[in-house]
Amino acid sequence: MKSNVLKHSTLALLLTLLLATPAFAGGWDKEKGMDTITLKGELICIGCSLKKLSGANAQCNLFGGHDVGIKLADGTFWNFVNNAKGHDIIRAHGAVIGKTATVTGWLYPNAHMIEIDSISVDGVSPEEIAKAAWEEDQKVAKQLTERKIGQPPVPMGKHGHDHKH
Repeated sequence: MKSNVLKHSTLALLLTLLLATPAFAGGWDKEKGMDTITLKGELICIGCSLKKLSGANAQCNLFGGHDVGIKLADGTFWNFVNNAKGHDIIRAHGAVIGKTATVTGWLYPNAHMIEIDSISVDGVSPEEIAKAAWEEDQKVAKQLTERKIGQPPVPMGKHGHDHKH
């Protein structure tokens, strides 16, 4: 009896997962269409988080710094697609790390990426995000234009936020 219940439960779970896949339209469809999903989580530096959790050789203070992503309640990390809507949040690490965000967009589960349609960060205005990103872009541009061919990157210095490595 338990064997049949387990088989039925496993089959039901498998069917649920297979049928749920179209909700992630950006992941496998050639055209993402209008299907979006809304997620809520903590904004993190992906590299620093991987370094802390798994010993990754993340060197966030080289070549332009911390790339912001989102950590969901289940512990999974998602990166943002770096486009017109994603760039500022990715670059505004000093203003957003550790904040809670609500993101609506298209998931690309095979790459663990979200293309942002809209994002709201608790306690930080879109204008503050844009300014922090612009300031970071200026620092990165200066660092990269001063680098010589074959020269190793130079650390960007102190972080503008309080997260731990």
